Amino acid sequence: MLRGYDIVCVSSLDWTAHWTSKQQIMHRLAAANRVLYVEEPVTMLAPLKVPERWSRWRACVPTLAKREADLWTLTPPPLLPFGNVRREVNRVNQFLLARYVDWAVARLGLSDYLFWTYLPTSVALLDHLWPRASRSEARGGPVAAIYHCVDEHSAFPGFVNPGIVQAYDAELTARADLVVCTAEALRRSREGLNSRLHHVPNAADVTHFRRALDPGLEVPMDLARIPHPRVGVIGVHDERLDVDALVALAEALPALQVVLVGPVRPGDVDEARLRSYPNIHLVGGKPVAQLPAYLKGLDVALIPYRLNELSRNIFPLKLFEYLAGGKPVVSAALPELERFRGTIRLAALPAEYPKLVREALAEDSPKHVQGRVALAEKNTWDQRVEEISDLVEAMLEEKRYQTGHGMNSASATGRGGTSEPAMTGRPGRGGTAETGRRADTGDTGRTGGPAESSGECLS
Repeated sequence: MLRGYDIVCVSSLDWTAHWTSKQQIMHRLAAANRVLYVEEPVTMLAPLKVPERWSRWRACVPTLAKREADLWTLTPPPLLPFGNVRREVNRVNQFLLARYVDWAVARLGLSDYLFWTYLPTSVALLDHLWPRASRSEARGGPVAAIYHCVDEHSAFPGFVNPGIVQAYDAELTARADLVVCTAEALRRSREGLNSRLHHVPNAADVTHFRRALDPGLEVPMDLARIPHPRVGVIGVHDERLDVDALVALAEALPALQVVLVGPVRPGDVDEARLRSYPNIHLVGGKPVAQLPAYLKGLDVALIPYRLNELSRNIFPLKLFEYLAGGKPVVSAALPELERFRGTIRLAALPAEYPKLVREALAEDSPKHVQGRVALAEKNTWDQRVEEISDLVEAMLEEKRYQTGHGMNSASATGRGGTSEPAMTGRPGRGGTAETGRRADTGDTGRTGGPAESSGECLS
């Protein structure tokens, strides 16, 4: 695994949101590196759809929150809307975001860091950050850029100009030093833009979800009171959810209970239609620690995604989580899942779900459970982080050979002290805070309270 590097990650999710690849990967890298995790940039219009986003205005005063021994989060302030529609708006937004990143980098004493982004809009952010690396008076900027491509962002609904977002994506893919795609379709559509273009699919926290096999684990009461047979979806329910598929199940199999575990994103799902069926149950968002217990209570696990341009380019995180719990899986016929046909059942149309669920219920066995778990154990986040780390190290070694630029690692930066980063004072381009890398690189988990401090509002 990568060791001794500073990493600035621009994510599409907040740290405390439902964990996906972003948090899983950075959580593991933080065991041996220093990570600044920049939370999801949202616009000034976001509170109109999600009222909780009004709290983002507090982020005008920049704040660092310590989440783990060597991982801090930075919450950006609300940005201008329509950055995915007009380039000039995105340039302004990324200029503002760069000021906050510079402030956090200075406060934490990060230097010559790996820039790791999940967002195509970050191509303009690089324009503001990359000059730092060549200015002697600066503390250092990114020495390499990694684009972790997990979605076809141009296919998302909302205020998106597909042509503009595709252009962002193509430019970032071409400029990045390494591009990692979670779906083979994403990699194929970017062929020719970058010589360091790789496919590394999503994985699962297998140890966590395997707890669903524990005979002593109790099924939560709000699920236990729903009669069998139970089928369900665990995760964040958004525009990808195929409501027609769930309705087809509820209507064709009245005795079947369909359960949605997880938050429903406002405006993305026809929640009223789902709630109109007595055998469809929405039990709400649950802590990650409880998800194996909910998985245990299901007889069949579902991945009911609408088949469109967005879903054709994703590798669902749910797959290996479900398999780690030994559950039979019925999924939409996503291209990325075709190679697992036989282990899982794939539906090309909503009308096919009832038949496939009946088969899954009838044909389950201990032997099938063992096979599912064995497949999941070959696809853990620990393994994926090792794969990605190898790609990053190879890229850095190639850059060293080509340019002679010394990328800082633990041996080069001498990070072995115990001092805490100073996180107060006026944010700006420079800063005098010094920090040493702590000897304690153990896994501290996600439950420690954040140590927060802030500076004055940037102008």
